[in-house]
Amino acid sequence: MAKEKKRRKRKKKKRKVRKLFVSTAAFISAAVVVIFCIHYVYFETSYFDIDEIDVTGNVKYDSDYIIDKSQIKQGEKIFNVDRDNAKIALEDEIYVESARVVLELPSKILIELKEREEKYQIFYNNEYIVMDNYGTVLNIYPEKNDLITIESLTDVLYNIGDSIQFVGVENIQDVFRSIDYINSELEGEEIKNFTVDLDNSLLMETKYGTFMKIKIDEDIKYQILFAMKIINDRLNNNLDISNGLIDFTKGDSPVYTDDFKLEGHYE
Repeated sequence: MAKEKKRRKRKKKKRKVRKLFVSTAAFISAAVVVIFCIHYVYFETSYFDIDEIDVTGNVKYDSDYIIDKSQIKQGEKIFNVDRDNAKIALEDEIYVESARVVLELPSKILIELKEREEKYQIFYNNEYIVMDNYGTVLNIYPEKNDLITIESLTDVLYNIGDSIQFVGVENIQDVFRSIDYINSELEGEEIKNFTVDLDNSLLMETKYGTFMKIKIDEDIKYQILFAMKIINDRLNNNLDISNGLIDFTKGDSPVYTDDFKLEGHYE
């Protein structure tokens, strides 16, 4: 009886082994067939050949130029595209802030660009240095453009493609954050001119003829709201505010000075 049980167990094991072997063989055969089919379709047919390259987000650059710059060719295999190299090549262009290459199977490439926009211009050395909202120098023009204009009382260092630098200003981003906030808070109507002043400060002329001088590395909101309160209080009390200066760089509290002369300030 015991021997019979052992024989039945051995037979069951053999059947399991045969089934496993057959299943494994079937799986391997199927995998080989799939691999062969993929290899054939990819290398022997045009199914994965790139037949369309689209570009979006481009304003400054022509689509054909962007495609040529990416070095992606129609007719090449879609999985042969080196997206990292294409991204690096595209972002080397001055007006391209970021680039993304998307594979849309089986045969389409989408190039998505985010371009830098001209936002500020600085008049320096008789030319207009044009920058984006981060202070990256994009171009240099001989004539003034319809952009937010900034002047400087300190030396300006600049190269196309690099961030502009104001000598004496610790953090260049403070300048642009301040101007952005002021234009947003005052809806771009109250301030006529912006001038980067010495000692990390920003000088502005309001539409009333009053000047404000603020520290760009301190609380901009507090300084602007305080200055506008001073202007409104003086207007409500019929006090002259033209050519006055509200100066936040002299101490903890703002100092108001009558008959401020911008020309004398430049000297």
